[in-house]
Amino acid sequence: MPSAHPYRWWGMYEPTVSEVPLRDRDKPVVLSGSALDQLANTCSLQWFLGREVKADAPATAAQGFGNVVHVLADEVASGRTPADLDVLMARLDSVWDALAFDAPWKSAQEKEHARVALERFLQWHVDSNGARGTRTPVASEHGFDVTLEAGPYEVRVRGSMDRVEQDAEGRAYVVDFKTGKQAPSAAEVARHPQLAVYQLAVREGAADEAFGGVRPEPGGAELVQLRQGAAKKNGGDTLPKVQAQEPLSGDWIGDLLATAAGKVLDERFTPTTGQHCTHCAFRASCSARPEGRQVVE
Repeated sequence: MPSAHPYRWWGMYEPTVSEVPLRDRDKPVVLSGSALDQLANTCSLQWFLGREVKADAPATAAQGFGNVVHVLADEVASGRTPADLDVLMARLDSVWDALAFDAPWKSAQEKEHARVALERFLQWHVDSNGARGTRTPVASEHGFDVTLEAGPYEVRVRGSMDRVEQDAEGRAYVVDFKTGKQAPSAAEVARHPQLAVYQLAVREGAADEAFGGVRPEPGGAELVQLRQGAAKKNGGDTLPKVQAQEPLSGDWIGDLLATAAGKVLDERFTPTTGQHCTHCAFRASCSARPEGRQVVE
């Protein structure tokens, strides 16, 4: 059996080293807010294989669910679609069959979850009794591209903010809609990298255009969990669970950016195990997992 000969064993080869660096050290390291958490806090190898090699699995129905809800939220915020549940459901019906679900019952179940999520969004959108009553929307799906100083590195952050609002003090408040089934803890939200990067970007001019060319101070940010209802004391299940991050203090987000940039430039993509392994597409090729180790190890 020629294929069983040891000279064909992948694990017997010496590791290869590329002569071409992954990123040019003379240019800012390009990252997104969502990538920062992977690089600095979860698994840099997962980031490399998914984002840089682009070996991630195709988009799932759950991602399609989130994309549709985000588009409809943007249409309401921009005034292109009225804040009416029947109108939004009609828009949802027009694209829903394009999402690939495993079975008809799953499609029907997720469509009902989408209806509840949109209903919560509308309640949050028009809520005048909560914190939103003192904030005014100024931008939706607001794209930005800023370069930040992070220790010895420069990091170019590009992305889109789901919603930017102006608070009663004239500061910029960033809202990020979430449609996942899991929510971070209060402690995790306080140090949530994506929200913090949005606030840091605001400080460096990312929201100037939405504020008439004037540089606003960041006034905080929040995750709006559309799949999860608020606690009774916060309005009950008809409103989404809102997780707020206070205005930035200290240098922790700059340190996090520097750590992430250093890993990219030094090409330190080592696997780190944790809860994120559960849904990782690269478990079978990860040396930190039993199923991914070489047979010669």
